[in-house]
Order: sequence, then C-alpha cells, then structure tokens
Amino acid sequence: MKVSRIYFTVSLLLLCISAAGQDLNPTVEVSRQYRGTMMDLDKPSVEMAVPDSVTKFNLQFDYSVFDSPFKGAYEFRPFLMDMDIAPSLPGERSLYLRAGAGYTLHPTLDFVWSPVRKEKFRLSLYGVHRSYIGSYRSLGVDGQMPRASIVPDGTRFSGHDLLTEAGVDGSFDWKTGVLSFRAGYYGTALKDTVVSKAYDGLDVKFGIASKQRLESHLVYSLNVAYRFAEEKSECLWVSGRSYLSEHNLDVDASLGGTFRSGHSVLADFSVDYASYGGHVFGSDAGSVSVTPHYVFSNSRWNLDLGVKLAFLFRNNRADAVIPMNMSKGQAVYPDVRISWSAIRKYMDVYLTAGGGPDINRYSSLADADRHIFMFYNHAGEGPLLDNTVERVSASLGLKGNIASRLSYDLSAGYRNFSNAPAHSVSAVDGGGDMPHLAPGLIYIPYQMFYARLDMAWKSQDFRLGGWVQYQASDVAKRSAFAFTPSAFTGYASAQYNWKERIFVGVDCGFATSRQGDLRTSSGISAGTRLEVPGYADLGASFEYAFTRKFSLWLRGGNLLNSVIQYTPLYSQSGIYFTAGICLNL
Repeated sequence: MKVSRIYFTVSLLLLCISAAGQDLNPTVEVSRQYRGTMMDLDKPSVEMAVPDSVTKFNLQFDYSVFDSPFKGAYEFRPFLMDMDIAPSLPGERSLYLRAGAGYTLHPTLDFVWSPVRKEKFRLSLYGVHRSYIGSYRSLGVDGQMPRASIVPDGTRFSGHDLLTEAGVDGSFDWKTGVLSFRAGYYGTALKDTVVSKAYDGLDVKFGIASKQRLESHLVYSLNVAYRFAEEKSECLWVSGRSYLSEHNLDVDASLGGTFRSGHSVLADFSVDYASYGGHVFGSDAGSVSVTPHYVFSNSRWNLDLGVKLAFLFRNNRADAVIPMNMSKGQAVYPDVRISWSAIRKYMDVYLTAGGGPDINRYSSLADADRHIFMFYNHAGEGPLLDNTVERVSASLGLKGNIASRLSYDLSAGYRNFSNAPAHSVSAVDGGGDMPHLAPGLIYIPYQMFYARLDMAWKSQDFRLGGWVQYQASDVAKRSAFAFTPSAFTGYASAQYNWKERIFVGVDCGFATSRQGDLRTSSGISAGTRLEVPGYADLGASFEYAFTRKFSLWLRGGNLLNSVIQYTPLYSQSGIYFTAGICLNL
C-alpha cells in the first residue's frame, strides 16, 4: 500500500511539473553579495548534504546559491558559509566545535560557545575559518593566440585563499520585541603568481524589531551594520604595495501598522553607503530607497503590493584614478509579491515583480570572488566599481509539498538590467614573449530568461535534495568581451543515516561552459575566443557518531578531478579529502 502511494504522489508531481513547465523563463548566478542585484524569489531552501552534526545542534548554515547576476558558474559555492546561532531553548552553557583538515589542505573550523543562554538573554562567541592552501592548475593560452582557449596546460603554481571570521553576538527579547547585536572580525588573505593581498575588516551590527502578534497594531524594525576595512596588495604589473580603505554603512528600517484584520500598510527605508580611500579609489557611493506597500492576507491569498523609490548618489574625489559608480538608476521600481493557496497547505501559486539598484561595493565583490582586488580591472577597461541597475524582474512559480515529505518549487522568470557586471579576460603585457592573461569585470546591459526547479525529500533515515536551473541571455550580443552565463547549472545531494550512528552522503554541483573574447588593455579584441569549460563537482561524506556529543567525519571533494573555474583562469588542484572531529558539549 505504501509503495502504491509513493508511485501516485510521484506521478502527480511529474504531471504538475509538465503542466507548469510550459512557461520557460533567469539568472547569471550564487550571498549579502549583490543584494540589490538579485530579487528575492521567495522560495523554500533546499537542505544541502553536510554531516548530520552540523544540522542537529541548534545551528543554521546558509549556503548562498541564488543571489547575483554576476559570477556565471558560481551557482554552488560550498567554500563559503554564513553561520548564525539558531534560536534555542534556555539552558546551561553550550560548546560546539567542528574542525578538520586534509589533502590538499582545506582547513575548516566552526566554533560556537554560548556562556549565557537565559530565557531572555543569549550571548555567544563564534569563529569560522575556511581556506585553501595548495597548488592551482595553470590555465592559459594553448597554442597560438588566434586559436587560444582556456584549458589546463599541465603545470601548477602554489598559492592560498583564506577566510576567517570571529566575534561575539547575542540577543535580548521581551514581550513585544527583540534586540540583537554582533561585533567581529572579518579577514581574507590570498596569494598566487600574480596577486598577494590581505583584507581586514571590523564589523558591527545592531538590530531591533517588534514581535508579530495577533493584536499588534504597530510593527517596526531597524537594522544597522557598519564595516571598516583595509586591504594591502601587491600585483605583477604594479610596483610597490597598494593600499585601500573602505567604510560601509547599511541602514534598513520598516514601520507600519494594521488598520483592519488582514490589512496592513507599511513603509521600508534603506540606506547603503560606501566610502573609499587609498592609491586607486577616491570616491563615495550610496543609494537611498523608500518602499511603501500594502499587505493583505487571508486563508488563501497573500498580497504585498509596493513601489520602490530609489536614488543613487556618488562623489568621485580628485584623488580617484578612475571615476566609480557612474551608472544612473531609473528611480521607480515595482515591488510586488502575490501568492494564492491552490491546495491549502500543499500547493501555492505565486507571482513576484521587482527591481532596483546596488552600488556593488568593494567588499561585496570580494565576498563573491576573493580573486578580485583593487587593480582587477586594468587601464582602458572601465571602473571596477559601478552600479548594478535592475530595471525590472518578474517570476511566476508553483511551490508546495506532497505528503509533507516531498517539497518543490518550480519557477520561471525574466530580468532586465541596464547595467550589471560580468567576467572578462584581458591580455596584459607581462614583459615576456606572450602577454599575461588576467581576469576582470565588464559592466553591460542585458536581459535574461530562466527556469528553475528546487526539490527536497526528507524521511527519518534519508534526505534527498537539489535544484537545476536553465538560463538564456543576450550577453553575447551586448558585448563580445563579457563571458556568457552557464546555460545549465545545478546541484543534488543525498544522505542516509543508519540508527543515528553512521551518516553517508553524496553530492554533485555542475555547470555548463561559458564563452567570451579576449580583450587587450586598449579594449580591442585580440580575435581570440576563450572558453571556461563546464564541470561536475562530485563529493562524498561520511560521519560516525560515537555519542551525541562526539563524532568523526570525512569528506572527499571534486572526485571527478574536474577543472572548476568559478573565476576564469583560476582552478584549484583537483581531488581533495578532509577529515575532522565534531564536538557538542
């Protein structure tokens, strides 16, 4: 009987997908990164295949997989995780530690110590480390320039790519509201044959918000985040050490009230500001937006109808080598989310429309691609920092679950950018017989259609999840130098646990190839077509739990030894294995 039910539910899902799949329709990629450039698709998250101990002990890991039109093949980047303490029951002190290393060296550390966990107040110390230390595949011109393509030439060069976060965070709540805070260090370090750089930042965050209650007539929230950072770098084509300073300020606020049961009026306010100083950047950039919207909800309908009014400003000071953030926005953007419960608790149909600007601050670009540095774009290639302006975006989707076990989200949509960044590759005079190839950014207008399917299955002993996305754009027509996005990207994971003692998982992320023309320092094509090949990143994990407080884990990555270029011209050495311990005390 159970088998027949499974066959019936799977058949019903396939029927729904085939019916909804007639609307094919976007995105060039994979986090706080490019918040303004990527609309929130309001889709349920799909759990990733990580050791079970990571998901059980009041921790939440956010794998950023759908955020920016930039990055092309970045749809799945397990290298970076944002870790937040999840709400937990009052109790005594707790300690969580997950650490490991292996070959090639991928040191990893997650640490959370909560010395105070009262009913109203929580205080925690946290630490996160992710790094790669080893060799990179040397990717360059194969053969003569007219027939060149990006392929491995068989050699290696050593380097490292390090990320460290540490700090303190906490929260205090009362009957009608909650206050949260965080202060910490954020640092990265990178070295290869071309660039050596170190980025150090201090983050301070504060938030206060009302609690949603049935009798609430006034709702409010305020979130303030500030970062001061410095970067020191050296590169092949610039003599001496270069310096960059950065001040970032984000303010997000919301205020509104309920004037009738199910009816609300709210207004959102946002300020995003960045100021730079140093050898290259001498500029300020910012955006201010106000979004009034009307909200209505009942047992079947949820409406959020708004209009965003956004304004960009800049100040390119006299010490700016290249003017930054020159692109102008359009001031008015839609901000609409509508959902209808076709089958209550099991199937919703939704429609979204949005858009808006983003100042693409330096720290956001570096979060997405740590190979970016202040001289990432060379003479004649335009500014490294410019505004992303998404004129309009729209999506139509179907999401729900079957028997509360299988969840799905099928969506299709359209995006239109008047300005957005894309990868490019340039030929730079390195003083040898052949020019040196260097990655860069180019800002272009383009349109995109996409279709995406997210699915997840979860039972007591087995979890299966993943997503696949198709995207088609006119990037190639807009600029021969911009690398096109991967037509297909996806990720799938499965995990089985035996009696909560042994956990075995397998996962795979993939992307198809991207193409673009080589550009010279003068911006004129060298007549060379370049290709970033597609890849499949196959991984496997194993964990043995001796007790609920202690376990050992092992993970193998890139088991197919693919040449994986998240950034053109950079690929880590290949197959790796990482082993470690997990403590929960």
